[in-house]
Amino acid sequence: MKLKDINDMLTFRAFRAEPDDNTAPWSKRFARESTLAINIGRRRTTWMARDKSGNFQDAGAVDGDFKDIVGQMGTEWRAITDNGWCAVSLNQRFVMTLEVNLSRRAGLEEQLRTNPKAVLGAKAERGKKYNLLHNPESNTSVLLSCDEEVINKTLAALKDNGLATGRVSVGIYGMMLDLIDQVTEARRARTVTNPGEPFGSVVLIACCAGSVCVLSQKEEQWTELRSRSDLYTDDMSPVLEIAIPLIQNAGPGANVIVMNEEADCQLPEILRLNLPQITVSDVSQTNQLWKLLTDS
Repeated sequence: MKLKDINDMLTFRAFRAEPDDNTAPWSKRFARESTLAINIGRRRTTWMARDKSGNFQDAGAVDGDFKDIVGQMGTEWRAITDNGWCAVSLNQRFVMTLEVNLSRRAGLEEQLRTNPKAVLGAKAERGKKYNLLHNPESNTSVLLSCDEEVINKTLAALKDNGLATGRVSVGIYGMMLDLIDQVTEARRARTVTNPGEPFGSVVLIACCAGSVCVLSQKEEQWTELRSRSDLYTDDMSPVLEIAIPLIQNAGPGANVIVMNEEADCQLPEILRLNLPQITVSDVSQTNQLWKLLTDS
């Protein structure tokens, strides 16, 4: 794979299809073929196989450095796929920020891939790959940066162990984009059914195997974003130190929407106990992360 392709791999909408058509969904690229989804953190790697019918099975988790884990698990992972194809979520060495007044000129995606400084100015750093989502209704943007080194090392380690990388994403970024899409659709529906009625403030919380991203929105404007990796383990209460200030800043009546990488997480109830006046909705689905990795 060429370095010029890496930026396309940072969203769930990218990489090689059939297996080389990056415009095709995973299910069309690997129809009737078993594949593997892997989530790689700094201290833990988790995985889930997707069978020929699109069902998930053979979940697993191992603590340690990914370079060692892939050496131990490579043969087993290869055996539960038909041709070694993997969808990878990176859960480390990334930063998500909220930016204002970034360029939106034509050809921006290509420039961000080849010359990020032309798009980001002084914000651009060497050794980083970027992706961004503009708010179509305001001057704010969510910007993702990821270390190019960790991407390259991940691809090389998988290849050295007989596995083919069909997609590389920053999982929690994809989850936040999905939450943004859901809120955008809800605002459109409200406009149709209740024209002129304010939508109010919303706080979006995405959690993925220790990483958290919180984005607050007032009407159409994104107002604050905080993101951390390696914040929590099984106990999700540390998320409160990130989430509560943004919820309080959002004001009375704010709605909180939570997405976790798996359903039935404890965070919504923890939030309700600590902030009984707020409304909390949990939109997490079973196999949430794995579905996002392999459904789009």
